[in-house]
Amino acid sequence: MASRLYSYTIRKVLRITGFVLLSFAVAGAAGLLFVRAFSIRQVEVDGDGMTIELDRSKLGENLWLIPTDRLTRELVADYPLLSTVRFEKRFPGTLIIHLVKRKPIANIVSGGVSYAVDADGYILGNATSLTAYPVLQFDIGLYAIGSKAADDRVHACLAFLKELNGALAIQRMTNGSGTSIRAIMGNTDILLPQHGDIRRKADTLQTIVEGFRIKGTLPAVIDLRFEKPIVTN
Repeated sequence: MASRLYSYTIRKVLRITGFVLLSFAVAGAAGLLFVRAFSIRQVEVDGDGMTIELDRSKLGENLWLIPTDRLTRELVADYPLLSTVRFEKRFPGTLIIHLVKRKPIANIVSGGVSYAVDADGYILGNATSLTAYPVLQFDIGLYAIGSKAADDRVHACLAFLKELNGALAIQRMTNGSGTSIRAIMGNTDILLPQHGDIRRKADTLQTIVEGFRIKGTLPAVIDLRFEKPIVTN
């Protein structure tokens, strides 16, 4: 009886061991097939005239396992003219990297040089046309392409223009009296504070302009430096 029980136990242990080994073998074969089936064979860069140096070793070997979040952070840090990066996976083995460049929102004129600048203050290059975007006229020195403007007045203007999102045709922004910013829209002067929630001022301005357009004329001055706007015809 004991002999039969011992024999049964041995057979059971062998079956379990065989099943475990077979499971490991199948999993290993499936993993190897997965790696080979979706290995990165081709990398394409869609840069819209922009090129980057790419370290292929950071991509890994498998299309499914690309660390896209980390790579995006690293590429944007290395190339400040990039707004973000999109990774397109075309299975089984092609990776397309789309470079999304920063878009200009205004032109800065400083020291006789005109720069295109994006909403975050990055200098994108020399401005080719001063009529395409609002002109920010401030003496902030000279900047290299890819650097970030450090002037608070410039960032206040950019926040204001970003909030407007093209809803109003602001032609120029420059220093006003005291610590104010003067924005010019046709025959209307708009006075803004350099500090505070200037984005809220953009909403207020749109409401005022809409009301005056219904009447058919715009005021000469819209002063938004204070809690309540002051309008002068």
